[in-house]
Amino acid sequence: MKNKHALTRYRLIDNRMTIRQKPAPSLQEIVDYVSEKLGMPVSVSSIQKDIYAMRYDESLGFNAPIEYDPQKKGYVYTDSNYSINHIPVSEEDLQGLEMAIGLLEQFKDIPAIKVFEDSINKLATAVKFSRDQSSNSQVLILDRPKRYQGIEWMTDIVDAIRQKNELRIQYQPFNRPDPRKHTVHPYFVKEYNGRMYLIGKDIHPYKASKFLTFAFDRMLDVVKMHRTFQEEMVDKENYFRSAIGISMTGQKPEKILLQFNPEQASYLKSQPIHHSQQIIRDTKKAFVIQLELVINYELMSVLFGFRDY
Repeated sequence: MKNKHALTRYRLIDNRMTIRQKPAPSLQEIVDYVSEKLGMPVSVSSIQKDIYAMRYDESLGFNAPIEYDPQKKGYVYTDSNYSINHIPVSEEDLQGLEMAIGLLEQFKDIPAIKVFEDSINKLATAVKFSRDQSSNSQVLILDRPKRYQGIEWMTDIVDAIRQKNELRIQYQPFNRPDPRKHTVHPYFVKEYNGRMYLIGKDIHPYKASKFLTFAFDRMLDVVKMHRTFQEEMVDKENYFRSAIGISMTGQKPEKILLQFNPEQASYLKSQPIHHSQQIIRDTKKAFVIQLELVINYELMSVLFGFRDY
């Protein structure tokens, strides 16, 4: 994948190539134009490589008809109507953009995202226009990402994580009639199965503190405190690696042997239950796999889903 600087240069080269008042720019004129717009010097060799990529790099999809015209002593598009801005958006690109926009719209109140609100709205309008232009009938129907419940707490939670501030959370557990108040050191946020969760250390006044998972949609109130905390070393990327879902029981992963009907083998091969899945036996009588996981509610729910097959 090309880096963002190369993509910016492609756009600038295309802009210079399509200035009607100054046709057929020389290589040096293109270099000067791109350097001026970027506010930094760009080498001749970089522009030469960019021109080659715009013309021949299939991964870009530009297929730019750009050639050097010896009579005009400059570069031209052999198709006078060509511009990389005129390349139609593919169906695959539209699908990806629609899903991305749906997610961005949910987080647009977060300061880091809010500054791009106008850009998000413009992009949404452009995608809708492209969709309307491409077809009057929708062939592929995609579920628009649902609005996360409790998303209104995201700004304070993200700020507290970044600034290492304590949080006071009023929380309504599923299994208790009354809400509880928690003092929490927030560490990171995880999305799972259409819900948002905060993983943090619950600071108890007289019991041992421990890491808990708090569902956004069970939060009744969230207050960012001025008090800061010293973050512990936590492998956030692999925190849930030995579990399905977001329930951590505090137990170590166990090796689990599971036997399924042979008819279920094809599905389990194409859709493994977990990345630790290993095939132990695959015969006409039984399909046996091994998992190395923490036994939790989510795992049991997955397994119960196979009982009717």
